[in-house]
Amino acid sequence: MPEEFLIPTEFIRHKRLLRAVLLEDQCWFCAHDLGRLIGSPYLAERIERNLDDDQFRCAWVRDGCGDYVDELLISESAVYAALIHYFHPENRSIRQWLTLHVIPTLRDQHRSGLGEPRREMLRAATQTLSVLKWQGVTWVPYQHWPELTAGPLGTT
Repeated sequence: MPEEFLIPTEFIRHKRLLRAVLLEDQCWFCAHDLGRLIGSPYLAERIERNLDDDQFRCAWVRDGCGDYVDELLISESAVYAALIHYFHPENRSIRQWLTLHVIPTLRDQHRSGLGEPRREMLRAATQTLSVLKWQGVTWVPYQHWPELTAGPLGTT
């Protein structure tokens, strides 16, 4: 039985939730959420047998309703292994999203330097947008302007 109670950072992609945490400077992801995201709903039940002991752990993780649920967490390396094992061409964009937005955002949230730029997520009901906060100003990548003007977003 897991003894950790974790409050994850929530990311949304294509109206699907991905919960992730940073533990000991390592990114960990809810296997159930990743399975739904890549179209393999039974990923959490099947992936554990293909991983090394250091690539998974169980913990109580807060879900979208505020309840704590016993979840299988998989490491960053396990996520990449799952994306290879459960290959689908559309998952390439998920790997890029994880690499370019999710993982840097998780690490930036736990950075202690106050004068450094930090990644943050602007959230709406069905989408998130990665922005950079620096010196009290929000910086939005130019290619994301259409996403920003499509609907209301709030900083998380």
